[in-house]
Amino acid sequence: MNNSMRLSTLLIALLLTACAAPVKIAVQANDAQLAKYKELSALDIVSALEKNVAEAKTEGMPFTAPHYFKEATQTLSAAQNGLSSQPKDQLAQQAAKGDAILEKGRAIMAVVQYRFANELALKAQLDSLDTDKSLPKDYANVMGDFADLINVVEAEKADNIDKKKETLLKELTSLEVRSVQEGALHSSEVINDDSKSKNADKQVPASYAEAVRIYLDAKTKIAAAAHDKELVQRLSAQALFAARHAQQLNDRVTELQNQIKGVVAKPAVGVNLGGLTGVSINTQVGGAPAVEKGLIEKIAMQDEERLGLIGSALGYKDVRDLSIEKQAQELKRAATELNEQAKNEAGLATTKVLETRLQAASDVNKKATQQLADKDQLLAEKDVQISKLNEQITALEAARDSQTAATIKIPTVKKKQ
Repeated sequence: MNNSMRLSTLLIALLLTACAAPVKIAVQANDAQLAKYKELSALDIVSALEKNVAEAKTEGMPFTAPHYFKEATQTLSAAQNGLSSQPKDQLAQQAAKGDAILEKGRAIMAVVQYRFANELALKAQLDSLDTDKSLPKDYANVMGDFADLINVVEAEKADNIDKKKETLLKELTSLEVRSVQEGALHSSEVINDDSKSKNADKQVPASYAEAVRIYLDAKTKIAAAAHDKELVQRLSAQALFAARHAQQLNDRVTELQNQIKGVVAKPAVGVNLGGLTGVSINTQVGGAPAVEKGLIEKIAMQDEERLGLIGSALGYKDVRDLSIEKQAQELKRAATELNEQAKNEAGLATTKVLETRLQAASDVNKKATQQLADKDQLLAEKDVQISKLNEQITALEAARDSQTAATIKIPTVKKKQ
């Protein structure tokens, strides 16, 4: 039981408790519980008890230990009413007694939660499905059986409740399945019932029968896999679509029938409806149309078929659950959006081509720049090498000249005697 426990559950639990065999509450406060309130003011005493009762409610005591919770709330009510007239010591005694009752109630709750773990889990699931609203009578009956078993535990009786527990578990499981079915298929069921009340079984027999078949098939499949949320959602959508389709088609047929009735009847005169191929209706003398069962349904479905071909060409969803006018509007809007999308995509394609070309040009430019930089580097390196070579040549030439000068001898001139 969580913080989202509804008030309706609380009221049901209290009502069931009142109908069950009474549980004797013989609980006395101990010294520690009394000492808790010794130093508090009268207002704080009552406030502390209010908080304890509120916490017990949040924990689920109204259902799992209803008699103890009821006794605690009555004790709290007495303290609240006596706040301005009773002595503080008396209020403290009431609050301590309330704490003692709630302490015992929590002990009972622990036993109930242990013995009915599976049953309480199913109850929580039923509450999450709003079963008390969708199937109120069934919910109240099953919760009544559950409350009876809790009452046995709360009264601390030695009764053997195993067989009753087994029966209760089956009831809860069955109710859960029906609750899931109700949540998934209620809308389609309501639409189908409304359609039948408007003669859909006679005016659009094929479409109505198909809607009912899909509904019943969904109900069977959900019963076999109530915990498969994706399957349940898909079956719910299918049943709702079929129901709406039969409903709008029945409305269309009613409209066409009224048009036929408005035609001035002539003997053996063929009346074409909207230029539909191969479909005509003979009228009898006196203006009463002679129409075979389901014929006008076929006429209406021809309109749907034409629009369906357009929808398929557009790659659009099935819109046969809408009226014929809304189908046309929806497909027109889809075609407009598709056209705008095509224009946008063409623009995007052109932009992408330009971006590709610009990127290619940028890549070429970067490559050329890098090549020039590489060439400049090579030239610089060659200049350095040439400079070094020139220095080496100069040094070699200087060395050579010096060596040559050293090896050349100047001849000696002899003097005349």
